[in-house]
Amino acid sequence: MLRSLTTRDKIIELGRDFVQKLGYHAFKYQLIAKELNIKNAAIHHYFPAKEDLGVAIIEKDQADFQWMVRSVADRPAFERVSAIIEVYRTYLNEGKNLCIVGACVSAYLEIPEKMTFASKRYQDMIYNWLVANFKEGLATGEFHFTDTPEDLAALWIATLPGTIQVAQARGKEYFEQTMNQLSMTVKATNQPVAN
Repeated sequence: MLRSLTTRDKIIELGRDFVQKLGYHAFKYQLIAKELNIKNAAIHHYFPAKEDLGVAIIEKDQADFQWMVRSVADRPAFERVSAIIEVYRTYLNEGKNLCIVGACVSAYLEIPEKMTFASKRYQDMIYNWLVANFKEGLATGEFHFTDTPEDLAALWIATLPGTIQVAQARGKEYFEQTMNQLSMTVKATNQPVAN
């Protein structure tokens, strides 16, 4: 996958991978440089400061989220919201301890302002997408829940990052149990929970 990418794109991809496995503060340019067999100066050419790379990582993750949204846009509401669960399942299966949202939130008071702004913008995008899907599913009768779509979206956006972190200690079964419960919050009619 990394072969066809530019050096800048490879740096972002590896940076994202390290942030998801180690956290923002634990990953260093040296890890990326070693993996790509380049000098730290080459990374600084593209990203003079670590926060510049941090913002690029958030923006890349956001772009991947937007791609996912487009890829499921013509599906029923339950399949659309289940797609985000599949993203987190992939993270778990790839040994990632954090999602980018979770990595930013866990260090929110310590990360640079440019990153907090980018992270908040990304969180808002996910939240608004969830709200829209919950409203549509409720309006069409596909979903049945008593909370507001906004409250449900807040629950989902808090549960997804937390579950992947706790699953590192509790295991995949815990992750699946929690994702099943999360799916049940919309009480989708005639929809099996994806595994």
